Amino acid sequence: MQPTGSRTTERFNAQWGSTDLPTHSLRWFVRSVSTLIAGVLLIPSFVLAQGPIQPASYGYSPGAMYGGPPFQVCGPGCPPGGAAPLSPNTVYELLPDDRFSHGDELQLAAFSDAFKHAYIRLEYLNWDIEDPGLKNVGAPRADGNTRGIFTATEPGTLSNVGEANISTLDHIGLHNNNGIRGVFGLPTRIGLFEAGVSVLEDASSHEVDVPFFNAVTLEPVIPAVTLLENGVPSDTNMILFRDGMINTRVQAEFFTTELNYIMNPVTPNQPITIRPLFGFQYVRLWDFLDVRGTDLNRNGTPDDPADDITLNHRIYSEAKNNVFVPQVGFRAEFEHEYFSVGVTPKFMVGFNRHRDEVFSEQFFSVDEARMTTREEASEFAPGLDLAVHGKVHINEHFSLFVSYQLFYMSNISRATENLVFDSIGTTPNLRLNPSQQGTFVDGVTVGGEIRFH
Repeated sequence: MQPTGSRTTERFNAQWGSTDLPTHSLRWFVRSVSTLIAGVLLIPSFVLAQGPIQPASYGYSPGAMYGGPPFQVCGPGCPPGGAAPLSPNTVYELLPDDRFSHGDELQLAAFSDAFKHAYIRLEYLNWDIEDPGLKNVGAPRADGNTRGIFTATEPGTLSNVGEANISTLDHIGLHNNNGIRGVFGLPTRIGLFEAGVSVLEDASSHEVDVPFFNAVTLEPVIPAVTLLENGVPSDTNMILFRDGMINTRVQAEFFTTELNYIMNPVTPNQPITIRPLFGFQYVRLWDFLDVRGTDLNRNGTPDDPADDITLNHRIYSEAKNNVFVPQVGFRAEFEHEYFSVGVTPKFMVGFNRHRDEVFSEQFFSVDEARMTTREEASEFAPGLDLAVHGKVHINEHFSLFVSYQLFYMSNISRATENLVFDSIGTTPNLRLNPSQQGTFVDGVTVGGEIRFH
């Protein structure tokens, strides 16, 4: 039989696993402290994890921190007493001010954000279109002489009626044509999209030839258009302009529009940036030749004016070029705080869809039917579009702009080159002979550029 104190000690040892009271107290204290620390750390985390996840705000909060502790924010327009405390679960992000999308829906804000860095450029053009050069209005003569005075013969009778002088295009010039160009640019993260439209006023020039009296030979000198005789050069086949004058007019119309994608610089953070360029351009060059004049035909009784016949001669030619051109090139530019200069060569590889037409009226008689020939065709037409520009930056939103631009287009149909001056006896045979040649259009532009950013 054990004493009562011994049984009490055994129950205590069975419960705590030791008969050493100091050691047991230390273990119990350590376990209690550990349990308390775990509860303090885990319970708040468990409670916070049950609440809803708050999305980040897309608003603009000056001084706010990304994921920082809650605090009061007060900016312009703050009510008296300061702003209300922020939710501890809301994350605020500092974004730049957007002048175009306050209060917009998310889709509209994205749309307006794409345009807030756009720019518009408006330019005045003063361009030249290549003129016909030194060229006769008429067919080559059998004697080989292309210029000078020669014997004038009456159509049909071949009688000598004085002297003739062939009409020319020597003084025709299609220079200093006014125009306007508008350019819209849209910078994006993947590059620059740029669209432009250029249009010139109708370029027109004319030359007038009038009869005059030769004081040496004492004979009248009559403006004339020489003709082939059934396709063969002749010295006697021609139409004359004895009554009044011959008016030779050349006219041209030029229009172009393009859309280009200009990539981000391949040389970033350099003084000179180089951007590859891809795009498409449409060029329209329409060309016209119109020769008009009158002739007093005295095939009846020479001394009787009543049987004189007035012929209104007309020779007309048109060439309508529509050039569709994919293009590739680059833009190299040096940017400075106060100015920038650059060059943009574009190599055009496209085709020219042209429509050509010629007709004649009243070559030999007043009741003569109009003789018309026309043709449509397509030609491969590579070319070059070269622009050199400079800008002076007045401020961050406006710059003055000046440039020189050169177009060279191959296989262009010109109205002055498409004519065959021919007749078969007294039957006109003016006809179309389409031909193509290289053509230059160039000039300077000045204007201003407005940037919205």
